[in-house]
Amino acid sequence: MFWFTLASCSALLSAAAAVLQKNILFRLNALEFSFLVSIVILIFSSFIPFSMDVGSVTPTLLMIIVGKSILGGAAFLLVMMSLEHNQISTALPILGMTPAVTALAALLILGESLHSWEWLGIAMMMAGTYFLEKRPAQKIFQPFKEVLRSKNYYFMYGALCLFAVSSVFDKLLVSGYKTDPLIVLFYQHIVYCGMFGSLLFLRKQSFKTAVHKGRSQLPFIVTVACLTLAYRFAQLEATTLAPVALVLAVKRTSILYASFFGGKIFSDERLAQKLVGGALIVGAGFIILRNVG
Repeated sequence: MFWFTLASCSALLSAAAAVLQKNILFRLNALEFSFLVSIVILIFSSFIPFSMDVGSVTPTLLMIIVGKSILGGAAFLLVMMSLEHNQISTALPILGMTPAVTALAALLILGESLHSWEWLGIAMMMAGTYFLEKRPAQKIFQPFKEVLRSKNYYFMYGALCLFAVSSVFDKLLVSGYKTDPLIVLFYQHIVYCGMFGSLLFLRKQSFKTAVHKGRSQLPFIVTVACLTLAYRFAQLEATTLAPVALVLAVKRTSILYASFFGGKIFSDERLAQKLVGGALIVGAGFIILRNVG
């Protein structure tokens, strides 16, 4: 069960990073923050080429790493955009719906049947989403309408789909190809820096302005970078020991930690109700994945 300890550590570190990210996003926009934190993480990762042979990666393997990093980078940016525009206790629980999205995708694309416990899990996730949005004065079906129509939620929907696909490639890299997680992280953050830097250029945002704004937040950005490196490494290590779906389910408990502490710090409204919703979504993930591995 060492994988469970690693995945739980990843969840706690991820929750701490999410709370700090929300604080920084009051002062930087999502793209500026994503670019700056990726630069800092890459600097921290600079020891990797001196401690292992990063040049031994085959062209095929490199293409997989680059492809999965683009998906992961896009997902990360979408999460930051959602955190920028939503309360932390509302935005993060949506990510817990990844197992349901994966199960439904397998049903639609691969024709795989869903068992009774999987349908129960999906129903619980719908109930959890309802609790996230339900306000006292609303009509019974109004919360579902708001979730489907709100543009701010689209960021999280896109992120959870991308994270699901990216995590499958994580498993392929570290278990199938036996790639060292540190090598994956090194190349991943090179891609992140290039990706976010290119987006800044395309949106005609000044690199100098981003760096200037980031100076006042440097201690927080450095802390987030350290936490991010730690939770991504722990997650990758866990996937070498257990099915990626189970690792993801445990990792998603970070949603509850971040929602509770972040909600308290930032005085989110209806926090207790949102925690109930988040708990239903996270619990449903375990139900859906209970027979995996």
